[in-house]
Amino acid sequence: MKKKQGLGALKKLALRKDSRGALFEIMRSDWREFGGFGQTYITVCKPGWVKGWHFHKKQTDNFCVVKGKALVVLADIRSGKSAEYVLSEDAPALLTIPAGTLHGFECLSKKECRILNVPDRLYNYKKPDEYRIQLDDESVPYRKWRNRKGW
Repeated sequence: MKKKQGLGALKKLALRKDSRGALFEIMRSDWREFGGFGQTYITVCKPGWVKGWHFHKKQTDNFCVVKGKALVVLADIRSGKSAEYVLSEDAPALLTIPAGTLHGFECLSKKECRILNVPDRLYNYKKPDEYRIQLDDESVPYRKWRNRKGW
């Protein structure tokens, strides 16, 4: 069920529907993707904006779009490779983003998109494990966002 493109791993999530609605599990401690629990949060992105580029030296992220649609891009400056993943509420999936992988995302919805992240480490406010790179940085092997609105 996983799709690998060298930079991350995409796992389709089982959608269980009945007459009342639907349910899908995003993360379980018995899954291979579970590397520990740090915290859970939702990040919101408005249409026309890009949130990126950044990476973590120690933290692995686990993204799941819970509202709308997003393009998540992973990039590796060392190898010059990048990978695009379209995630949406209509096709639940879990995207695992390993430590050291540069990533960002943009909203593809007409309204804002919401991404739930289940990172394996707790955010440290005093010494964050977050390193930012400008969207137009020449070292990033993804050119589509170079002249876009965002950070």
